[in-house]
Amino acid sequence: MLFSAADRLRRLQGAWLEAIGYGSEPAPSWIAAEMPGMLLRAFPGRTDPAFPPLILIPAPIKRAYIYDLVSRASVVRRCLAAGRSVFLLEWVEPDRMSAGFGLADYADRLISAAREAVGLASGHSSAVLVGHSLGGTLAAIHAARRPQGVAALALLESPLVFDPTVDAFAPWLRVPPLARRLFAGASTVPGSELSLAAVAAAPEAFLWHRWGDACASFGDPERRDLHLRVLRWALDEMAMPAPLLRDVLQSLYRENRLRDGRLEISGRMIGLSGIEAPVLAVVERGSRVVPEAEVLPALTATSSPRRAVLTYDGDAGVALSHVGVLVGQEAHRRLWPQILDWLSEAINSAPGPRPRPARRTPPKPRNRR
Repeated sequence: MLFSAADRLRRLQGAWLEAIGYGSEPAPSWIAAEMPGMLLRAFPGRTDPAFPPLILIPAPIKRAYIYDLVSRASVVRRCLAAGRSVFLLEWVEPDRMSAGFGLADYADRLISAAREAVGLASGHSSAVLVGHSLGGTLAAIHAARRPQGVAALALLESPLVFDPTVDAFAPWLRVPPLARRLFAGASTVPGSELSLAAVAAAPEAFLWHRWGDACASFGDPERRDLHLRVLRWALDEMAMPAPLLRDVLQSLYRENRLRDGRLEISGRMIGLSGIEAPVLAVVERGSRVVPEAEVLPALTATSSPRRAVLTYDGDAGVALSHVGVLVGQEAHRRLWPQILDWLSEAINSAPGPRPRPARRTPPKPRNRR
């Protein structure tokens, strides 16, 4: 009850920031699919019809518009400008139907539904999955469970294996008051409670950096504007289904089942070796949230024929360092051209002819934002 009230208060603070001009400014879009737990947005644009569409996947606690915050800091518009067809998967607030969803629902069933809708809209039988944070973890699990049709995988500061000697969350998991309550039968976990747990685990990333970034951005109007827009987004959290969080804490963080090939998803045991698509990982240098020391062995464990790691040195004006890869000026100037070039090379160098989609009329837009 306390954290649910905190969620409402934080959203009021976020609404105030939006009212004074620091909200998101999304690109035009239409809803390509909608079902309990998620909806899928499609973005119109002049795109290369021979290149597989991109599906952008956020972390399940956070709103998806961090991928399309404002024009100068928009992964969506960066990809559209490169001629890519872009779809954004949005997790929605858990309701009575979706509050019981677990890891298999998010990583398999819902992403599969999104891929099917993308195929209908684009005519492509394959797609590139781009995931940030835990959204990248879900994308990797999906790619291991259903490798056919995953043209490439881009993981942006996404944890795959969990080393207690370097991972910031390891001490928190050893003293798990939140987990004890979850296993006692909670249906959803308020977003503010998860944010507090993240601050407790890695205060340098989720608290101290925010205040330091505010000071660093104060004298630069553009950076200050972006800082406040990210802060508004950070106040707009969702609750997470308790079964999903239980699965993440137990199967991934505590038991490392994805690393060891013992993760059961939809009746099948999978592991990192099931990832067959080209895979790119982006890590922030010096991060304890997703340490580079965890990412490198994870990539080695995949069956991918093409693997690469790009490092990101951070930005001022991003409020939270963990989302700098999506909104930072330096990330958009230097990093995203590298990401898009790598994806192009990976797709173009794949064996066999590049598939060309059949001509088809896109579905009629049902909603624009």
